[in-house]
Amino acid sequence: MLDTLLELDRSLLLFFNQGHSLYGDQVMWIYTGKLVWIPLILSMVYVVFRTGGWKEGLWLVVMAAVVVLLCDQFASAVCKPLFERLRPARDPDIASLITIVNGYRGGMYGFFSSHAANAAGIVTFTSLLFRNRLYTATAVIWALLTCYSRMYLGVHYPGDILAGLLWGSLVGWGCYHLYLLGRGWFRLPGGQPYARASRVRLITAVVYITFLFILLAAPALNFSLH
Repeated sequence: MLDTLLELDRSLLLFFNQGHSLYGDQVMWIYTGKLVWIPLILSMVYVVFRTGGWKEGLWLVVMAAVVVLLCDQFASAVCKPLFERLRPARDPDIASLITIVNGYRGGMYGFFSSHAANAAGIVTFTSLLFRNRLYTATAVIWALLTCYSRMYLGVHYPGDILAGLLWGSLVGWGCYHLYLLGRGWFRLPGGQPYARASRVRLITAVVYITFLFILLAAPALNFSLH
């Protein structure tokens, strides 16, 4: 049974890793990086402080940091060294079949994906916070493209991605409810101000503007933004 699942995982990875082009490589390389998403982070910080005030904003920033810390460090510091599953680009059984980009192979081990966990954690936490359908749909698209980029680059199996998504969703859900408890502890005003904040549209717009920027600017950036 396990052998069958592992073989399916390899087959799916080879499917997602195909269809490379120089333009596609540049787009995925920039998309999977961190620098290009700084405007999105800043827009979120602006909205939470502008809408909820400094106490609410500070508590939310702390909880968002906890989401990322739990998602990222549990994957990187606990699961990867524990399971020692080689990344596709480093696995001698499949590495010769993998197309890599810009010489990037990632660290030695890949189970499970920190990118997938972080994306799922952030999307779950913020979607519960903002309660905005357009934002939620946009955030899910962002997260799925993040997951795809990791397989396109050949640094994660689909199984790594799925486990990361499950863990990240659980962390995001748990931290959101911890955030609600904290609002009571710190005696913050009642209600959920972000559920009715028109400023959420700003965050959504920043995501789509960043998508467009990556698509248009990727050839000029030439792998420089990661």
